This record gives sequence, C-alpha cells and structure tokens, in this order.
Amino acid sequence: MFGVVLWSDLDHGKAVIWCEDQGKLAYVTGEQADLCQDMELQAGDLVKFSLRMQSKLRFAENLKVVEEKSFADLPDSLRAHAPAKPAPKEPVLDRGAEIIPFRAKEQPRRSAPLPAALVGA
Repeated sequence: MFGVVLWSDLDHGKAVIWCEDQGKLAYVTGEQADLCQDMELQAGDLVKFSLRMQSKLRFAENLKVVEEKSFADLPDSLRAHAPAKPAPKEPVLDRGAEIIPFRAKEQPRRSAPLPAALVGA
C-alpha cells in the first residue's frame, strides 16, 4: 500500500500515515520505530508499506520511502480545510425558577378512636 506521512516524531520513531485506500490512518510504532528514525520520515513523504491490524488499529510495516517531501504541503492543506470547531454551547441560565420545598405528606387525621376490636386484632 502507498501512503503519505502526515506527522512524524523522529525522537520517538513514530509516524502517522494517510493511506491510499482512504481508510483508517496507519501508525508507525514499536518495532518499526528504529526503522522510522533511520529513514528520517518527514511529513509529506510518499511511502510504501504493508499493513498489520491489531485491536482495530492499522500499523505500517516494511516501510520504504518512495519520494521524499512529494506531498510536503498536504498536512497544512488538510488543516486549512478542516471544519471549524463549533463554538462552545452557552450554559442554560436559571431564569427565576420557583423552588418548592419538600414536605412530608401529612397523615390523615382520624375523627374518632378505632374500635377496640380492631386495636387488639
């Protein structure tokens, strides 16, 4: 598969690749980190690689740089065309709601004492 490096961190040997199939991004980490550092992958590099799936993530392996900085403007172009973040929602203000205190239900009052037959039962 071919892809373009969108981001790389040479100090840690990590990179993120936009894949030609327009699927999920592919990550360079772990065992490939040393190779990434040796190749000095930069954003915009066109690379060829194989994919390995692990826990629903795609990892790039067997990386080879096809052309350095062939798409150097791609990361900035993507940022420029990204949708703007929506403005934070304003909190709903309390507009004078009436607070009703909780009161325990009053027990019904009995007008006459219970008959002795019911009390002793």
